[in-house]
Amino acid sequence: MAKVKNLQPWVEYFQMLRTYEENGFLDVKASEMEAYITQPALLTLSGEGEISSGDEQLAIQRMVRETPKILRRLRTYSAWKSQKGGDALSLPFALHVVKPDVPHDLICTLTISRKRVWWKLWMKTDVCDLIEY
Repeated sequence: MAKVKNLQPWVEYFQMLRTYEENGFLDVKASEMEAYITQPALLTLSGEGEISSGDEQLAIQRMVRETPKILRRLRTYSAWKSQKGGDALSLPFALHVVKPDVPHDLICTLTISRKRVWWKLWMKTDVCDLIEY
């Protein structure tokens, strides 16, 4: 008997991301495997929301810990939108974080790609990079 996975959490997450797109907080360019997201939307996805001045260091640590998960989920959403399926998951993905106010200046770019790392040469793993502006 085949093991059936519950896809409802993914459906709900994709609906939330579609709502972000409709409200202008997220712009996914599936054919290019890249997305633009406002900084407050990224903080919300990481579970931080608004950061108070006293908790700034803790919020940054949590956001750094959650960012690879967010990148993987947004890459999966982009792959789903592109209709390429599993092939798109092996392509590099870029997430551009922009300021919430127009003209949406770039803050940083987060990339995720499948690479071989020196401690696991026999298999590829996701590697995240940060480009600051």
